[in-house]
Amino acid sequence: MGDPSSSSTKEIIRQIALQVEQDENQMTTAEDLIDEPTKRAIAELQKHWMSEYHNSREKSLVELTEKLHQEFLSDQQKIRSELLQQFKEELEQTRSDLDVKYREQLKNESSKLIEKHRREMSDAKKKQWCCQCENEAIYHCCWNTAYCSVECQQNHWQNHRRTCRRRKTTTNP
Repeated sequence: MGDPSSSSTKEIIRQIALQVEQDENQMTTAEDLIDEPTKRAIAELQKHWMSEYHNSREKSLVELTEKLHQEFLSDQQKIRSELLQQFKEELEQTRSDLDVKYREQLKNESSKLIEKHRREMSDAKKKQWCCQCENEAIYHCCWNTAYCSVECQQNHWQNHRRTCRRRKTTTNP
């Protein structure tokens, strides 16, 4: 035997189907009751409402599109500003890093040049220089006078003869 709840469900479904059939019959009967001018008026109202609906829908779509476009432009400007700020920060950081690197290079180059200068000065102090033209001397006259060539020695002799110690030491004995 069947379940008592299934028989009551079948009964409810049968009643709903009967009600739907009665409603359809009433609608058909209502359509038959409406005369032709009323049908035209209803059709005109339907066309007018549809036109109003489409116009309102189009207007809403345009407004929504404009709003979305403005939001897009605003977001784009915000992103552009953020990227520009980020670029400026990165550029400043890079400039700072390069400045530090440049200063280190300058310091290293300066140290190298100072050391080179010190060595060259040390080497220069160990040499004697021509009293006449200041080239490196190869001929020595007395304790602090030297010449690079015989020509320089002869040209400078007029000045040097008054102070030359070699001449004085050789003439004394």
